[in-house]
Amino acid sequence: MIRNKAGTCRFGQVVDAKLVAMMTAIALAFLASCSGAPRYQGRPDATDSDRDGIVRFARTFVGTPYRSGGTTYQGVDCSGFVFAVYREFDIRLPRTSLDQSRIGQSIDRGDLEPADLVFFKTSKRASVTHVGIYVGGGKFIHASTSYRKVRVDALADDYYKKNFTVARRIVTR
Repeated sequence: MIRNKAGTCRFGQVVDAKLVAMMTAIALAFLASCSGAPRYQGRPDATDSDRDGIVRFARTFVGTPYRSGGTTYQGVDCSGFVFAVYREFDIRLPRTSLDQSRIGQSIDRGDLEPADLVFFKTSKRASVTHVGIYVGGGKFIHASTSYRKVRVDALADDYYKKNFTVARRIVTR
């Protein structure tokens, strides 16, 4: 436990706070560079039945509680929901909505197909802060922070129309 500016840990050794900060930064940089397998592995040979399967599986999450950091039926956040659904089909996606928005093929909103990802800017902190899976008919499924559960909403709703930023196709033909 650090007690003063120079720092005293619980065993009595004096620790320089700048040294601790520097060593922590080095350790984090080292760990970040040790990422084994690629974070995204798509399936460009996927079929329409894969898209339908993704949408069917995504619908099994409807009603699942919202939980920040969650990726299971116990609770999901928006990117954790997308991560979990695609993982079921052996498609490995990044974990955050911002990183997910940087992969796949960018598509126009008018060209959406089931299983495409739709992204939104719902706060001022980042260019993308929310993601859902397009299910067809102008609707998408997502983990809503407002309603605290996974639900289906319309892209035409004013809130989503105003905050829509980009759509990405992960499963191509």
